[in-house]
Amino acid sequence: MEDKKLEQKFKNPAVDLTDLALGIVVLGIVVSIGANILVGVRDTNTVNDVAYNLANDAAEGLAEYGDWFDIIVIVGIAAVIIALIFMAFGRGGGSMTY
Repeated sequence: MEDKKLEQKFKNPAVDLTDLALGIVVLGIVVSIGANILVGVRDTNTVNDVAYNLANDAAEGLAEYGDWFDIIVIVGIAAVIIALIFMAFGRGGGSMTY
């Protein structure tokens, strides 16, 4: 009985990548759909109109955000790796679960 308690005490939970993967997928879907909607709004308005300029600037902003998407994924994976390293050296944070 005491061996099981001791084993559970030293056993760290595995790192769950579900939240990271789901967040990346949802982020990609939202950016893609948002860009399509903004381009559609932009194309239905007159050039140099307030609505055209607003939709055009927002679409350009989402396009620039897409350029940063790779870096966001790399930072997320690096955070998971750092969490694994801390867990390996016993700095799991006590009751923290990943």
